[in-house]
Amino acid sequence: MEISKKDLLKETGISYGQLYRWKREGLIPESWFVKRPSPTGQETYFPKERILKRIRAIQQMKDTYSLEELAKMLTPEVSNRMFTEEDLEEFSEIDIEVAALFMDVMEKDCFSFYEILVMMVISEWNQEYAFSQNTRMALIQSSAHAITHIHSHEWRILLVQIQEDHYVLALQEPVASTNQDVWYWLDERMKILRSVSLQELSSQMKVKYKETFAFTFDEEVVS
Repeated sequence: MEISKKDLLKETGISYGQLYRWKREGLIPESWFVKRPSPTGQETYFPKERILKRIRAIQQMKDTYSLEELAKMLTPEVSNRMFTEEDLEEFSEIDIEVAALFMDVMEKDCFSFYEILVMMVISEWNQEYAFSQNTRMALIQSSAHAITHIHSHEWRILLVQIQEDHYVLALQEPVASTNQDVWYWLDERMKILRSVSLQELSSQMKVKYKETFAFTFDEEVVS
């Protein structure tokens, strides 16, 4: 769903100048500004959910952080840092037992930012649903395989239930400028229990652990 620039300014209470300043500062991706023909010429539209969440986040934090700091925390850039086994203990969102299983399955003890995010997702679900040992291991094995395909945060991780069994589904979300929706069809026997946007989780964690890890964010490289 999209929202026009006129409606966006009205709903958020920001000015035209603020909107485009935040764009210049890198707080709002240029790809979110989509021009479309209108009776009066052209109108600019935005992905509604994303732009509203981004502007609310900027409004909440702009008095605490500089625009440069906000840009590093909120834009699609990712940390180059690799996280060690000791680092994992700093994340309250990660269950140590889940982390240990990821280390066993992936046969390593150093992880990328995206891998950390997926660990957080599985840890939260494990706590909420109290998975059996077999189910927990199956979800981690499946997630570990999915991680090898995730090289940006434009992904959504879903927990799907089929009868009594649980499965992980990873969906790559389209770039906002393409004006496409994520489309999928589910068998009526399947139920989506949880859906987590890695983009939203990424922004939250960058803010929460900025001081702990002194994140540095470089341009994202998709391989």
